[in-house]
Amino acid sequence: MRALVGGIAPEGQAEVQALIESVAEAGGTSEEALTEMVRNQSLGPALRSSVAWLVARMKSPEAGALLRELLADPSEQVREEAALGLGLVAGGDVEDDATRDDAVQRLLNVLDQDASKSVRLAALHALGIISSPASTPGILKVLQDLEEDAEVRADAAEASAHLRDERIVDVLIDSLEDSSPLVRYSAAYALGEQGDAKAIPRLTELASRDGAATPWGSVGSSAQRALESITNRNSPSSSSE
Repeated sequence: MRALVGGIAPEGQAEVQALIESVAEAGGTSEEALTEMVRNQSLGPALRSSVAWLVARMKSPEAGALLRELLADPSEQVREEAALGLGLVAGGDVEDDATRDDAVQRLLNVLDQDASKSVRLAALHALGIISSPASTPGILKVLQDLEEDAEVRADAAEASAHLRDERIVDVLIDSLEDSSPLVRYSAAYALGEQGDAKAIPRLTELASRDGAATPWGSVGSSAQRALESITNRNSPSSSSE
């Protein structure tokens, strides 16, 4: 487990080291022990979620199956970590296409059925990591649902950033008029990642008039960065490379 620390950015290494030490002190010193701990509902959710975090990053062949199991755990904290972890596992090289597709479907089920906002946000994050075309309808459904929580819709926009489907750019352009600055900001970001020039007119308008603030900056600044990204991608020098 300690080998994981070396793969973490320097600013996060102390936190990961502390997490590993807390799990080891509780008895998590082998893969078998970690599996038993994360399934043991008599242990606290904070400890079990820490174990789930480790399981997702140890590249064990059994990690995906265990994380799938934990998506139905009674603890919201454990389900959240399991969803995030499953995104890392299924988005990596551990799983084959069929198993990855199964992970996507399970995460879509979480997105559709889990009552916890934090778990659903984790599922969107995971789906964004995997970026499977199979997740497109479910993600767009959330983004277009005006009854949905604004933060969830914003994360749905971000999750669509690297999907490739002809429907996505049009839905994101429409989302630039959303009543929530969070959604507009994220839709602009996703359009920049999509790189489609047909978004330029609406992004230009947004960059010039939308100063609404978000925790990450103004909506207009997100639109401006998206414009720069699209322009760079569609420049003659970029297309000739």
